[in-house]
Amino acid sequence: MKSGLNRSLQYWFGISIFILVVISAVSYTFITNLLESNNLVDHSNSVILKLEKVMSVMKDAETSQRGYILTDQDDFLIPYKGAYQNASNLLNQVQQLTTSNLYQQHYLIMAKRLLNNENNLLASMIQKEDVRDTIYVDDLRLGKSMMDSLRKAVSKMENQETELLHLQLKELNKYTNLAPVMIIVTSIAAVTVSLLFFLNISRGIDEKEAMQKLLEYKGKETAEANKKLASAIEELTSLNEEYIVSNESLNESKHSLQALNNELEARVNMRTKELQESEKQLRNVMDTIPQIAWTSTPDGGVNFYNKRWFEYTGLNFEESKAWGWKTVIHPDDLQYNLDQLSLILGKGIGGEFEIREKSKTGEYRWHLVRMQPIRNDDGSIRLWAGTATDIQELKLLQQQKDDFISIASHELKTPVTTLKASLQLIEMQKSNLSGDKLDDMIGRANKSVNKVTSLIDGLLNVSKFSQGQFKLRKSTFDLVKLIRDYSNEMSTPKGYNINISGEDELQLTADAERIEQVLTNLLSNAIKYAEESKEIDILIENRHIEAKVSVIDHGPGIPPSKIPYLFDRYFQVQNNGNNSNSGLGIGLYICSEIIKKHNGEIGVNTELGKGSTFWFTLPV
Repeated sequence: MKSGLNRSLQYWFGISIFILVVISAVSYTFITNLLESNNLVDHSNSVILKLEKVMSVMKDAETSQRGYILTDQDDFLIPYKGAYQNASNLLNQVQQLTTSNLYQQHYLIMAKRLLNNENNLLASMIQKEDVRDTIYVDDLRLGKSMMDSLRKAVSKMENQETELLHLQLKELNKYTNLAPVMIIVTSIAAVTVSLLFFLNISRGIDEKEAMQKLLEYKGKETAEANKKLASAIEELTSLNEEYIVSNESLNESKHSLQALNNELEARVNMRTKELQESEKQLRNVMDTIPQIAWTSTPDGGVNFYNKRWFEYTGLNFEESKAWGWKTVIHPDDLQYNLDQLSLILGKGIGGEFEIREKSKTGEYRWHLVRMQPIRNDDGSIRLWAGTATDIQELKLLQQQKDDFISIASHELKTPVTTLKASLQLIEMQKSNLSGDKLDDMIGRANKSVNKVTSLIDGLLNVSKFSQGQFKLRKSTFDLVKLIRDYSNEMSTPKGYNINISGEDELQLTADAERIEQVLTNLLSNAIKYAEESKEIDILIENRHIEAKVSVIDHGPGIPPSKIPYLFDRYFQVQNNGNNSNSGLGIGLYICSEIIKKHNGEIGVNTELGKGSTFWFTLPV
């Protein structure tokens, strides 16, 4: 009995061992496939995360670059620095992970090329901003186009990897779903083997109780193993559910991030467009003003000029930018300019000063320079705006005014001094003076009084012209007779002859007294400025609708550079290189205003070495 039982035990032991080996082999294969599927899923997730990180890094770099262009603040460039290297490293890692996928390798090559192009474009636009070069809308559009191309290439790689992920998840789910079945089948097989083994053992009478205890023990172990296996299945199921939730959350975050990125990109585009329009309007306004205008950085380096600067100086932007403007400043004014500029930049509140600037013809003209700061919202200076207004004519007028005051003082002082001396002499010698000598002294005093009165009348006439209070007293008279009578009565220096030719009679309506005043000035100037010419000609012409009177001398003539200023207030032509000629420089100005009041014209024709012809016309 015992021998038969041992053989039966050996038989069933062998069968049990065989069945357990088969079950172990099947379980090992199943677990191996399950782990491999799980590793493939992790592999695809890693590839997808790296690709998404590539786009995230380059998008941050693009946003950083645009922020820097918009604000000119270096802090915005922090995400940009190292972005290209990080993205390249990520693509290299993806390349190593997908060496067996020819499709992915193809798009990796394309993505690397697009990444390099995008990086070069970003660097180019940052460099333009650094040198204050113009960044056009086409540059931004090209950057967006390259970023879109890079995004499409990476998106195709993500789609390919996502498709692989779905297949791998499907395979993983298959093994996951089969796991309970395998556990149940394994458990049933184990229980069956144990039961058969137990039934055969139970046949042995002597070992029945021992076999029963062994079976109970094995049953407890199996139950414990089942519990552990069930717990492992529950844990695996929970992990799978958590993975699904995490994947959904990741997708939602990805969509939210994409929406936020699209919104930010739209805002950047809108802000870029507004900034470009604002800069365009500012430059258009600065180009239309008559003054020279520019903008400069907080340290004073110029980064923009309007058209007036280039028209005036003849320089281009490369010659003028930063501190190139110093070549235009008069050497005597350069240090003063730099000192004033340093003072204005130091105080940060704006200011003005006067300097001479050279034109493209080589002429230096006085300019009034004004500078004002343009500030950011936080009060810091963003840039300086400056203008240079041509004040050459004002400077000349100021000089003429100063000269006039000096001459007027001299002209008034001389006759007043003579009058005072004559009166003092009369007072001292009134009891001893004979009639002829007294008359001579009184004549000299009257002459000085008349000269003072003439000077004062001239100044009053200038004042009346300036204030619009000058009035004419017109009457009809013979212009030829007036000129002949006046020429005969006029006291001329010894040796001078006045020759009248032209019309014999010419009636017109005008202010005769004022016309005599014009003749007085023209004849006096002919005598004063043509001392060596003893012949003065007066030509009277009837031109049907107007009469023309010309006063002709044969003196040295007038330099062409002086002609435009002859009829200006306080202007005098120097005679023989000095300014010794008496007068206030208002005679020709008064003549001009009188003729204009008559709706006539006045002018001069002159040639150096041959004389001058002053002429005026009056309506007939």
